[in-house]
Amino acid sequence: MTSAPPRTQPRTRPRIRPGRVTPTTQQQRRLRFQATLAGIRTRAAILPATSVQRRRALQVCGAANLLTALGIRVQVVQPATPWPRERPHRLLVENSAGVFGDLALLVGVPRTAAGWSDVADRVLPVRTTARARLRDVTDAVVCPVRIGFGSATGPLLVPPRTLTEVVELRDLVIEVRLLAALGTEQRAA
Repeated sequence: MTSAPPRTQPRTRPRIRPGRVTPTTQQQRRLRFQATLAGIRTRAAILPATSVQRRRALQVCGAANLLTALGIRVQVVQPATPWPRERPHRLLVENSAGVFGDLALLVGVPRTAAGWSDVADRVLPVRTTARARLRDVTDAVVCPVRIGFGSATGPLLVPPRTLTEVVELRDLVIEVRLLAALGTEQRAA
């Protein structure tokens, strides 16, 4: 036996896969997400039960704050021809984008479109007794929306579905592409 001190292994840095963030950043994102979610729930608890506009504002701002807490950027691409303003809009989401895609949809699509409230109530439910006025949407223009996921390295073929997958991605971008409205031809009088 020798009296020499035991050999210590040099500390190694954790290996990070390309396009991923460090474990410290992942933990920070999780904590910010949980804190933001707690803040939304607190504001929802004190929201007046009859206020539709405040509920919608809470859902839009809450969705934006949650995406920011996770380090997600939302890019909204407008259609070549703007959606008509003189007729009501009805949303048609072309692909299933999961919870994170729905959060981006809340941020990127006008709140006046029929179907927006359904997505908002599914993703960020806020208890209220009042509902938005139901408009006659038989004359509504169908406004399709496509949601895509990408990063600095290019588009993601498989979108992230879980919180764990989202917090480890570097430079995640959710693209909300508003497509040309369907049924914009003039009605016969």
